[in-house]
Amino acid sequence: MVPIPFFRSMFALTCLLMVTIVYASSFNTALQPSLVGVPGGPSPRPLKTCVTLKSWSIDRIEASDCGAALEMFRRAEAAKPGSQRFELYGAGAKPGALGLLTLDTPRKYTWNTCTITLGMLAGVPRGYLPPGLQFKQHFAPNDVATLDELRQAAREVIEDCVKWVPHKPLAGWQPMGELSKDIGVFVWKTGSFMDHLVRVQEDLAFDGFENRTSTA
Repeated sequence: MVPIPFFRSMFALTCLLMVTIVYASSFNTALQPSLVGVPGGPSPRPLKTCVTLKSWSIDRIEASDCGAALEMFRRAEAAKPGSQRFELYGAGAKPGALGLLTLDTPRKYTWNTCTITLGMLAGVPRGYLPPGLQFKQHFAPNDVATLDELRQAAREVIEDCVKWVPHKPLAGWQPMGELSKDIGVFVWKTGSFMDHLVRVQEDLAFDGFENRTSTA
């Protein structure tokens, strides 16, 4: 006959093991990026840059339009070397101090439902910053990136947010810049609040945003 203390020890050990598993599971879940899977499709991908706010996308963004907008990006900047490092700047910057070729922002590339915007985060009113940035204290008015890097960032947002969730395409963004990641590469719905906000800021001369929509 097995002594009672043995059962008590085994019970305590089992409880401890269960608590450890639950704790570890909750800890790992908290560290994982949000994942969205498509039934029957490949493994889920991290969607850390996608935005569900209605101010970014009032309704459906067509993936084919974003592909065309990305092509507009390529065509509009085709005369500039893709691998060349540029200083992108917005209001309040003194361009040229870094000794690089300069590009003013924002720059917009639009096709039907999809608009790709390059803009300095310093030029976005604090109440409308992308999720997760509301508590950052300072945004530089200039930063450095290549056009190849910026196009790739836009392509990744389109792949992860617009194409990856076909039943509900999302808007999205990605921070870029080798100095402080203060360049925003935005993909949102044409005519959305954020898209209008960029144009309104030009009219009001607010924070230096200007409307530059590329057309065929």
